[in-house]
Amino acid sequence: MFAVIWEIDLCGLSVYTIRKNFKYPVTFTDEIGTMKKIFFAFIIFFCVSKIFAQSQFSGDLQVNSEFYQPDSVIGATGTPHYDNLKSGLDVWLQLNYQNPSAGLEAGLRLDIFNNSNLHDPGVPYTDQGIGKWYIAKTLNAFKITGGYIYEQFGSGLVYRSYEERPLGIDNALFGLELEYNINENWNIKALAGQQKNLFDSYNPVLKGVNINGFIPFSDSSIIKIAPGASFLNRTIDEDNMNLIAAAINNYDLEDRFVPKYNMYAGSVYNTLTIKNISWYIEYAMKTHEAIKNASGNLIDTDGNVIYTTLAYSQKGFGITGQFRKANNWVLRTSPNELLLDGIMNYLPALTKQNSLRLTARYQDVAQELGETAYQFNVTYTPKKGYTITANYSDAVSADNIQLWREAYIDLEIRKSKYKLLVGAQYVLYNQKILEAHPLDTTITPITPFTEFTYKFDKKKSLRIELQYQNNDGDYGSWIYGLAEFNIAPKWSFTASDMYNFDPLKTDKALHFPLIAAVYTQKANRFSLSYVKQLEGIVCTGGVCRFEPAFSGLKFQIISTF
Repeated sequence: MFAVIWEIDLCGLSVYTIRKNFKYPVTFTDEIGTMKKIFFAFIIFFCVSKIFAQSQFSGDLQVNSEFYQPDSVIGATGTPHYDNLKSGLDVWLQLNYQNPSAGLEAGLRLDIFNNSNLHDPGVPYTDQGIGKWYIAKTLNAFKITGGYIYEQFGSGLVYRSYEERPLGIDNALFGLELEYNINENWNIKALAGQQKNLFDSYNPVLKGVNINGFIPFSDSSIIKIAPGASFLNRTIDEDNMNLIAAAINNYDLEDRFVPKYNMYAGSVYNTLTIKNISWYIEYAMKTHEAIKNASGNLIDTDGNVIYTTLAYSQKGFGITGQFRKANNWVLRTSPNELLLDGIMNYLPALTKQNSLRLTARYQDVAQELGETAYQFNVTYTPKKGYTITANYSDAVSADNIQLWREAYIDLEIRKSKYKLLVGAQYVLYNQKILEAHPLDTTITPITPFTEFTYKFDKKKSLRIELQYQNNDGDYGSWIYGLAEFNIAPKWSFTASDMYNFDPLKTDKALHFPLIAAVYTQKANRFSLSYVKQLEGIVCTGGVCRFEPAFSGLKFQIISTF
């Protein structure tokens, strides 16, 4: 005679065990306990196998290595990399795990920097470790995430934690984030922690909440409204506060003030869509806190910023206008951090993101202490294969000093065998303010350009760029030429040169050549290049920093799996 004596539910399966009926109760400590332990071990192994069978693993590898060759003519000399170290290495190895059925995801990234020139150009940095990890669990409408978190409130005016590797930016929040879907239209997020600083973290504590949603309008798809609001609190630690207080105590009595530990910032935003028109607007403000003014002195002030964008599009035509006015909109972990360190938000310049070498030579840099900026972009396709793009942007400082102006236009012609791009750019660039240049200089380069791509067949193509920049300041005028031959899907070969000729900054024309080869094998990309790079402002995603001159070899591996 047999009877069921226990039942368990593991991995969604009901499991029964049976044995002969005994006159006394059966427990886990009876004479067949060993058999039960073996049986449970089998069940656990089965569960783990089942979980991993439903799992999805992915990842990526990026390796950037530089080999330095001194060149005193272009200023690529005099740093430890050129004098002694001769090379530098940056590595990121990321592994991602997802199990949708279990609502589980996790990620781990190994960062390696060996004599790196990335974070503080000219100053070698060596360290390695876990640069990022996180684990997240979704429970119906509720999600819990712990570890290093990347998040954005609204357009990023109040808070944005993000990574921009080319500029050495990685300001993830190390802490906890809770997310709850109130219903199908509304979502709320709350987070708390400290901002990442390489393999450490800044001491001040951040806490924030963001809510956004969608409001159906009279059951009509013509009008759509998507509002939102955000709140941020930053609390300064004792060590940073002591530094702030010590600096203030050295000021004259009339310039002294009592610094506050807590800063509160918030914003409201909304996207309104009516047929082909989309309008986004966001207003943000913050309470009084200690920030550094243009002279580097601490002042006690509040801040505000308004940002809006209006776009209209239809077949063959689109126009977008953007406007932003910022006033003392400095958001950092503390005023003791400079340049790109400790930035808690995202304030990109309102300018066209140019990709050609000379048109991208000068870029506007958003002025967080005070700026009024706007831009318009128009795209028009009069007929198939022909597209005209025009852009105009302008920025002035809080005291009405012209910082930037750009006028840009191009025509793109696309045919079955070739593509032709011709255009021109005019820029007014206040070098004294945007680069903290020692001389009171404003330059006005004019840059005509053309780009031509010809397809020999389905695999082979040739792309040629020609650019000329007329400039009576800075380094003088430039000519740039590039030829790129592609053999899809594996090979790409590039050769280019950029040189100045009038007026000369040195006794002879400066050449900045590039020779590169790229090999792609499925999800793996290998590139090797010989580069001479001009010093100047380098921008990625609207965020800019100064880069010194470079001379030498660069090798890169990008792999996804």
